[in-house]
Amino acid sequence: MAPRIAVIVLVLLSSIASAHWLTVPVPNSPPVNQLRTDGNACGPACLLDAFRSGGEKWRKSIGKIEGDSDTAKIKKIIYQFGKRGSRLDPKRARWNGRFGVSGTDLADMANEIRSEGWMGTVKQEIFFKQPRESDLELLKRIHHRFAMSLKKGLPPVLRVRRVAWRAPKGSSTKSWLAVKRHYLVLTGFPAKLPKKATSFIVTYHDPWGGKKYQGSIRVPDARSAGLATVIADFPKSTIGKSLVKKGEPTCLSLSSAIGIF
Repeated sequence: MAPRIAVIVLVLLSSIASAHWLTVPVPNSPPVNQLRTDGNACGPACLLDAFRSGGEKWRKSIGKIEGDSDTAKIKKIIYQFGKRGSRLDPKRARWNGRFGVSGTDLADMANEIRSEGWMGTVKQEIFFKQPRESDLELLKRIHHRFAMSLKKGLPPVLRVRRVAWRAPKGSSTKSWLAVKRHYLVLTGFPAKLPKKATSFIVTYHDPWGGKKYQGSIRVPDARSAGLATVIADFPKSTIGKSLVKKGEPTCLSLSSAIGIF
């Protein structure tokens, strides 16, 4: 009788946990390592990762990309979809090895990779504060968008920026300047956000080395005053840290994401 009771308890605890936590449809999907392809391949790598860990239609779509390895599939995504002309500037390719890919072009690539019906249109949403929008309202909007996309089968692809408090060259006025941009795949977060919450825990895949990490997304504090976005508090991710000068204030800014919004 005791073992049976233990099993019932474990099932109940699992049900309670799943009711309070949103996760990707395929939680054991391995993170994709961009470094096996290109140092600026984080965008295409995240598309592979998000589709592969997403709903059935997303997995079927990415399964049609040729290649017997992640490296081969990322290269196929780049050459088949990333080398097309950018919507922002048709004279240049969406992806290049120096600058990577913009959020707008990454969303266009995602939409072209879709091959099944009724999947929804992938869009980019900018997560800078809107007029009269408070930090808490922005955090709530972000959480709502993330939940919307994940429930529709596509894990959101986040665009974060390493920012530093510095003056541009030739100026003495300091502000939060971006020194490095990067894409990550969100894999889990709380299903509900308390009314006055200032942060929420997340799990994510970082294509820089293909790692699984945990962090939090939170509103700015006194050390990041003046930042117009929320902060991605991801201590295990080394994004752009080598480009920050000694003693210079810095943080990761969550600037946008692509998903089914």
